[in-house]
Amino acid sequence: EVERIFIIGVQDKIRSEALHSTQIPTIFLKPFSPKMIASTSLLLLCWSAATLTVVPSEAFSMQMNILATRSHHQFNSNRSEGNSRVIFGTAAIGQAEDPYGVLDAAFEKGVRRFDLARTYGQGMSEKVFGEWMESRNIDRRSVHIITKGGMGDDKYGDPLRPLLTRSCLMGEVEASLDTLKVDNVDMYMYHRDDPRIPVAQFVVWANEIIDDGKTFAWGVSNWSFERFQEAHEYATSEGYTPPTANSPQLSLAAPACEVWPTTYTVSGEEHKDQLDWYHQKGVELICWEVLAKGFMAVPDLWCEKTVDRSLFEKEVEVGTDEWRLQRIQRAYCNTENYRRRRNAVRVAEHHGMSLAQIAALYAMSVNPSVSIILGFLEPSQIDDVADLHHYFFDNSCVIGEGSDTGKDDDDAIIENILDLRTLKTDPLAFSKLPREVVSKIPVS
Repeated sequence: EVERIFIIGVQDKIRSEALHSTQIPTIFLKPFSPKMIASTSLLLLCWSAATLTVVPSEAFSMQMNILATRSHHQFNSNRSEGNSRVIFGTAAIGQAEDPYGVLDAAFEKGVRRFDLARTYGQGMSEKVFGEWMESRNIDRRSVHIITKGGMGDDKYGDPLRPLLTRSCLMGEVEASLDTLKVDNVDMYMYHRDDPRIPVAQFVVWANEIIDDGKTFAWGVSNWSFERFQEAHEYATSEGYTPPTANSPQLSLAAPACEVWPTTYTVSGEEHKDQLDWYHQKGVELICWEVLAKGFMAVPDLWCEKTVDRSLFEKEVEVGTDEWRLQRIQRAYCNTENYRRRRNAVRVAEHHGMSLAQIAALYAMSVNPSVSIILGFLEPSQIDDVADLHHYFFDNSCVIGEGSDTGKDDDDAIIENILDLRTLKTDPLAFSKLPREVVSKIPVS
């Protein structure tokens, strides 16, 4: 009887909340009954397979919280074109020779998600994107807009920047919406954490932005796992909408140190438990510098013998080109990452792919919750990643034996990259694959 009442309640709630809404509901339920979950899942599947996702969560009781979130796994049919795990990063869009042309090419090739921020180009990314949408008469419902704020005039993540206030935050939100020429965004993110502010305050402010109809969901960028977990637990326990995304660094080139001030990474095996937690909670990881600022895109960039490590500790002016190069090379140019790059280059050559494609596939293979931000300055660059969602990738081929051996792994190039489209057209394809590879291919 409890199960029957619950299911009727789910059905009524969905009809009242979702039928006349562009938002994609996520149903959170406590898995105290396998039969209840199965019955509810079947009901939702029959009602609208394209728009509903059931996410079991021990953080919720029988009360449901229908969240206004449209992350990569929750797009409905009119937003499912192309690879929704590839997000167009606009940090440098103002530097493109033809910004509108690059955005046109991305849109035509199925890219629908765009990452912006108030600090990118001092508002330039939002300005260009907003003008592009207006000039092309882009239907607001056809794109997924992520923007970030909460840093004020700070460009580089200074931990001693002026303390964020509610009025400043709301002012930034309004400025972003005005510049983008939209009424709302799909996700608003705090661009940096500030440990001087309790997570409860961040949660309350973010929920106010949602309640005002200015964003459908909220997330954070560069928050440590511990702070994110604290914010998520506070929100769920107090009845607030929890954050549904975090944006850390992730790359095949694991940084040896903090890349930029007050940023965080999930690169490396030591973060596996954290990645599993995010996946279990239905939290998307929107990862940046997947190509390690070109280190994992250009095979001969910053060759090992040409990088002067004595400059890594040199005092340089913050914000200069020298400062940027120093931080990038200090983070990525190390023996282990050069070894990984050599492996990736060999795998790429073996499969007729580019180094950038292998690096992007690696990041997407780390965890199903990972989406990747890639910046494009030329239309041709989009071709490399437009079809990546069709591939299965066994990342052991580029990780190999590890840095403790100092060896490159010539025998690591196995059947490690599969175009899943061929498996659909060739019924015998699975019989040709090694058992250890088949066992890793996702059922979906």
